[in-house]
Amino acid sequence: MADQLKVVVTAPYFGSLFQIAILDHFKKLINPANLSFRSSSGELDKQAESLEKILTENKPSVLIAISMCPNPNVISQYKKNNVPIILVDEEAAGASTVSTDNLAGGHIAGEYLISKGKKKIAIVNGKTVSSGNHAGNYNARLRLDGFRDALKHAGLTIPLGCDIEAPNYSREDGVAAMPKLISAGVDAVFCAAADNCALGLLLVAKERGVRVPEDMAIIGFDDLPIARLSTPSLTTIKQPMDEIVEAAYSMATAHREEILKSPQKHLFKPQLIIRQSA
Repeated sequence: MADQLKVVVTAPYFGSLFQIAILDHFKKLINPANLSFRSSSGELDKQAESLEKILTENKPSVLIAISMCPNPNVISQYKKNNVPIILVDEEAAGASTVSTDNLAGGHIAGEYLISKGKKKIAIVNGKTVSSGNHAGNYNARLRLDGFRDALKHAGLTIPLGCDIEAPNYSREDGVAAMPKLISAGVDAVFCAAADNCALGLLLVAKERGVRVPEDMAIIGFDDLPIARLSTPSLTTIKQPMDEIVEAAYSMATAHREEILKSPQKHLFKPQLIIRQSA
């Protein structure tokens, strides 16, 4: 069955290290002859247009969309053409979802920093609220909710001005955020905007003489290879990339007809990986 399928994998720009890592795992499972990649846009109207073009031009058997939330009209068009949509790290009515339990991930990060005696804990996160033509991120909202819940149980809140947006999940976002965190005097940061952004925080900490974790503990998200190579090595919340991709692959192949009729949702448990930064 898998050899007869035409699987299209799409993401906004394929710009983040998380998206690239997910793609690499798909390449190991799907025959290149049955697999194609199409980049999309982070802007909602352009994203819808891109997905419509994929349907008409690529004629996929299955669409796998990473960090994207198709609108109801797009999902309806795909369903009419008997093409199931599988979302990685996102959720939308009428589509299947494969993701880490981001709510649990945020809670784990908050609990761990609290257990280390930290009291003034910030978060650097993706966009949580839609604005203009840009959607808020499903994973960012859930990580923030889990993190806030952990703080609440300890009688803590995020310090004023210390919920900082990192819209591109990039190292540059981390570099831009760190001076604000230093000025605010925080003693810990949950970088929910992923490991690459956390490396930007570490870079500025080193330049400014901020000791990590003594002065400021830092936790990332994803557990990409770069987390082990940073100085200090990065404590992070691990996403089980292999399991996420294998579940999406299983949906696309063995369960394709099933998810066309009834979309499924698979959440995987995140894991705290303790290294030197927290």
